[in-house]
Amino acid sequence: MDRHQTTHSASGDPRLVLRRIRALLDEAPHLAPRYEAAKKVIRIFRKPAFYEVTQRCNLKCEGCYYFEGNFQPVTEQSSIAAWEAFFAAEKERGVSMAYFVGAEPSLEQERLVAASRTFAYGNVGTNGTVKIDPVVPYRIAISMWAGDDDTDRKLRGASVFRKAFRNYRGDPRVLVYFTLSRWNLGTVRTIAEMCRDNGLPLTFNLYSPTLTYLAKLREGEANDDQFFRVSRPDDTPMFSDDDLLAARRTVLDLMDEFPDTVVYSKAYNEWSTRPAPLHEIDENGVAPRCGSRITGHMNYYGSDLKLAHPKCCTPDLDCSQCRIMSGGWSTKLQPDATDLASAADFSNWLDILEALEHIFVYEKTAPAVNAPVADAVFAL
Repeated sequence: MDRHQTTHSASGDPRLVLRRIRALLDEAPHLAPRYEAAKKVIRIFRKPAFYEVTQRCNLKCEGCYYFEGNFQPVTEQSSIAAWEAFFAAEKERGVSMAYFVGAEPSLEQERLVAASRTFAYGNVGTNGTVKIDPVVPYRIAISMWAGDDDTDRKLRGASVFRKAFRNYRGDPRVLVYFTLSRWNLGTVRTIAEMCRDNGLPLTFNLYSPTLTYLAKLREGEANDDQFFRVSRPDDTPMFSDDDLLAARRTVLDLMDEFPDTVVYSKAYNEWSTRPAPLHEIDENGVAPRCGSRITGHMNYYGSDLKLAHPKCCTPDLDCSQCRIMSGGWSTKLQPDATDLASAADFSNWLDILEALEHIFVYEKTAPAVNAPVADAVFAL
């Protein structure tokens, strides 16, 4: 069996993955310490879960990932005692990484505080308009979409990026997630400067369209005052192939210019901005191997504390055009054939895992996570 056949087979079989990695480490033993560190990172993500903290939000983002599509309103659980008991049961279930999502989690902070007494590792996705209580010891992922008022209002319905900086200046929990789009590449350097000046690290997301948004464009629907305010078939925030390459160059320039501010991976940047779909797509238009799929050991709960069954954490996204960070980084937790093709490619994958740790994991109070390392690594 040649190297291409070996790596192609290895990408789907944990035993062959580990066999191929051992061969690469024999070839490049200097990578062994980085691989051991990568295994510890993967162990943190061995059993993730998503929790919708609330269905309320205070912004109206163009092409909203949450409220569009098959959004189903629920009666939210209002009892904090019920949330505490629920989170305790989830800890007993072995959840190792808790993602707090929904519409805007900062609007129901007592629920986040309840979780803070339970999980070692957590990640809160927020728009930054409401400061989250310092008692919540998790990574605070602030989503920003622009670095000027007009573009921010255009994309989010309000200009809020300055308020996020005022709320979180110097907060060690915080990482700014800038969602790159065709409309805002010219404003991202401003955000990099503001992150540097406010003591906040910066990373990147890529705008991805929902099925609902694409249908509105295709059918020529009129603009509204909700989640389709300004887009037209000939003018959208979506990336063309040329725009993706421009985004790649923008990120590379910022990584070089702001090395102490930008937290990212050049290998991930190259992979995530390639013109082709990032994920294999099946006959139903779904990416079965995406790391963000709600399958197997990964559960998703609504704010009524009931188990839900979406295809992924952002179910209305078009899988063929999805480049959001949750799906991209989680997919890279397991190396594919290209990551195992050579020692250089394996080193690039380790670079991705090193960046992933800094982006998603806040270590202030998290204890060591004990789990069998080999089993945790490639059982995703």
